[in-house]
Amino acid sequence: MTSNLSAKHPITHGLIAIALASALSACDKAPVTEPAPADTPVISENSVQFAQNSQLKQRLITAAVVSSKENALSLPARLAWDEDHTARITSPVAGHLTDVMAQIGAQVKTNQALAHLSSPDLGAAQADVERAKSDLIQAERNLARNKDLASAGIIAGKDLEQAQSDLSRIKAEALRAEMRLKSLGASVNVDQRFTIKSPINGIVVARNTNPGMEWRPDTANQPLFIVSDPSYLWCWIDAPEQAIGSLRQGMKVKLHSSAWPNEVFEGEIDFIEDALDPASHTLKARAKVRNSALKLKAEMYVTAEFDDTAKETMDIPVKAVFLKDASKMVFVKTGDGIFTRKEITPVATGDAWVSIAAGLNKGDQVVVDGALYLEKMIEENRTPQAAQQAPKTGQKNVTGHDSAAAN
Repeated sequence: MTSNLSAKHPITHGLIAIALASALSACDKAPVTEPAPADTPVISENSVQFAQNSQLKQRLITAAVVSSKENALSLPARLAWDEDHTARITSPVAGHLTDVMAQIGAQVKTNQALAHLSSPDLGAAQADVERAKSDLIQAERNLARNKDLASAGIIAGKDLEQAQSDLSRIKAEALRAEMRLKSLGASVNVDQRFTIKSPINGIVVARNTNPGMEWRPDTANQPLFIVSDPSYLWCWIDAPEQAIGSLRQGMKVKLHSSAWPNEVFEGEIDFIEDALDPASHTLKARAKVRNSALKLKAEMYVTAEFDDTAKETMDIPVKAVFLKDASKMVFVKTGDGIFTRKEITPVATGDAWVSIAAGLNKGDQVVVDGALYLEKMIEENRTPQAAQQAPKTGQKNVTGHDSAAAN
């Protein structure tokens, strides 16, 4: 019956044949790869590209590169006592401290007594002066007597000459003893008491002595007292090697302290060292600071800011910089949705800004939030497993598929 039906309906037979051929042709074709999601970025060796409507791209925050003329150069610095207005006080003679009158923080005047020292060496020096005075009086009497005897012809001329020579020698010895005692600043009375005095006006900022302590100048490793005028300070600035050309003597410096965030203190560079510090490999520059209000303190950390740099540099936010091996890198927006990794060479680094001499232009957009996320994408893209899946040519996205297949 079936053969009769086929014979009677040749059109039906043709339709069945066409359907079977279409099914076999469909089986021979490879399955179509679904396109990659829109949020899958395309990654190369140093860049990440997002699709136009990517949600991941919207999470990145960028900031513009500015000129150093618009953003002042800032360097770390430390305040110290002005050595031109500081006295480190010791005793030139050995002995024991009998009493100490000055305490730390006390204001003292020039020649004010700070402590007393009982010194046998000083007593010997005082005794030498008294002995020399007595010898001098006796020598003068001998010379006068010999002159009378010589004029009467009782003694020979050589005896008179000897008396004159003795007087000259004793005068020299008396003068030497007096000069030694004067250099010590001690009294001529034989009391073995040496008074330690302040040579300047100022404040006692350090005291390294107590009553009864023994003092020996040949073994001392620190002064007994340090007196300084706190209205004068030095500011030591640490400048990296690349910032040497930005510093010069006579430059005005603005100092910022966390203790006084709303105030600016001024100084002027008066000295720049000729060699870099071997430990920090930075150049030390010194600025004089007038501290009339006494708000700044020695050993305080401050930030030194320079408005008139010698050459223009580009400044980027410090949050944009990350470390890769030994290099400092940033991600720069180089196109619509394209972020490229670039290496930078900092000239100076502050609390908020990093200054560079070249590599970026004013107005370039650098990633300040999300740079490590982009770096992680590139690093994961370079893993050995991903490298085996990567084609010889073309780019590869973060999922390991060829970019051409994703399209």
